Amino acid sequence: MGWLWGGNKTQNDPAKALDSDLKQFQDEQQPRPYVPAEVPKAPEAPTSKPVEQPVPATEKPAEARPLPRESLFQDGRYKDIWKTYVPQNDIAVATSTPVERVLAARKDRRQTIHKAALENCAFEEELQQECFKSDDLTKRLKGRMTMCHEETKAFNRCYTLQAKFLQALGYMTSSTTTDEDEEKIQMHADKLYHRMMDYEAEVDEARRSNRPIPPLSSLFNPRRAAPTIEQMALPKNMEEKLKKPLNDYPPHERELVARAALQEAKLTDLYAEDLFTYTVTMNEDRKARQAWLTRTFGEAIGKFLIPDPPKDPSIKSYSIDQLERDIWQEDKPTRAQSGQPAESSARKGK
Repeated sequence: MGWLWGGNKTQNDPAKALDSDLKQFQDEQQPRPYVPAEVPKAPEAPTSKPVEQPVPATEKPAEARPLPRESLFQDGRYKDIWKTYVPQNDIAVATSTPVERVLAARKDRRQTIHKAALENCAFEEELQQECFKSDDLTKRLKGRMTMCHEETKAFNRCYTLQAKFLQALGYMTSSTTTDEDEEKIQMHADKLYHRMMDYEAEVDEARRSNRPIPPLSSLFNPRRAAPTIEQMALPKNMEEKLKKPLNDYPPHERELVARAALQEAKLTDLYAEDLFTYTVTMNEDRKARQAWLTRTFGEAIGKFLIPDPPKDPSIKSYSIDQLERDIWQEDKPTRAQSGQPAESSARKGK
């Protein structure tokens, strides 16, 4: 009954009955007492100041620096990395022929114009996609039945006209223009397109209301009258490249088509300068091979296997710059000032 009054704790300690090895194992498993860590000593003050790295001089002009323009650090850093750099344009010139360069430039320009025209027609494309994928079941079924004809027609026409405006404004025709300049041309093309759409809406409203047709002004300068069909008389070889004759286009689209054709002809002349030297060398090699075959197998077989090179194109009887000056005259008065009837002038050439 000793447990009622507490008893002796040492006599009732069960650890006394444990084996010595077990007691030793128990002591080893006991947690170690906590020992606070020592406070770290403050670092000693440096005896000498660190040597400052000299900053490369940036006052030198770009021409005097050995680094290429592609380097982001024009102050002389990473010079050893850029010492073996060769620009991509130099590699293309050394490893491709002028014909390949011209074809690659034309392909890149077409792709860039295609992308820019799609960006300007993003709203029309959204309406087309919404017609096909509308949440309203009735609208979706109606769109599937009509194949969204109106929305698709508006989008296709927007893309065609936007591409024409980009060509007429000289988009991606110069290698010296910056991305900011090309973006301004793209925005201006979109502005001119919407100006044309506003004029078409005014014409439709006037026809429904039996009112006179609004006077047709120039697309590229609304303060002047649009050039007449006689003024936009393009050379025969230039007009043959159009999809249809200039008379078959609506009156308000003829100026756009003519200007786009002139810009494309101007770009073709620039490409022709790059091809001239290569063409002359190629024709000389062809003549040498033809002469060897003629001496060996006769003139008939030699000219059959290697025909004569095409004749050099005759000198153009026109100047593109002169055509532009004749079509877009500086001092041409507007139709309102000349007193010409608006309705007859808008329908002229139909």
